[in-house]
Amino acid sequence: MARATTLLAPDVIVVLGCRIGFDGEPGPAAGRRVERAAQAFFELGPRAIIASGGRRWEARSSVKGGPPNGVAEADAFAAALVRCGVDRDAVIRELCSLSTIENAWYSAELLRQGGFERPAVVTCDWHMPRAIACFERVGVRVLSLPASTEPLSLVKTTARRLRERAHWIVDRVAATHWTRQ
Repeated sequence: MARATTLLAPDVIVVLGCRIGFDGEPGPAAGRRVERAAQAFFELGPRAIIASGGRRWEARSSVKGGPPNGVAEADAFAAALVRCGVDRDAVIRELCSLSTIENAWYSAELLRQGGFERPAVVTCDWHMPRAIACFERVGVRVLSLPASTEPLSLVKTTARRLRERAHWIVDRVAATHWTRQ
């Protein structure tokens, strides 16, 4: 039985970026994604983790009165993964993407370059269906490793679903552009 698990285990984990706090650290959702990716890394033994996300979130400068400095999601995730015990050399940063479809597109290129054949994706459980669809649109089949999310009120859950639906439509339009290139 252990052998079957080994054969199906991912050879790389792609953790999708999200909002970074003002302190330059992963916020609650990002923190759950990092923790899930680190847990899976130690349990499943892939060769690497791709921290995907080039969006820069404004962080307060450590110098009083200084300008804000943007912290890219992939940079914040990589630092947090290392703090969780993941070897720095096992973390690959993907710094170009600004959306889920771009996470998939740019990560797919890193997967090809690294010779990875069995990627797994870590993102929030509510975001996973769209993430999987984006990876499939760029020709990559992925395993799902969702990070659990705390329950929300009905109003907040409904708002999240509506935002996800709108983003899904945008991703499909963008995927048409990406796949034509």
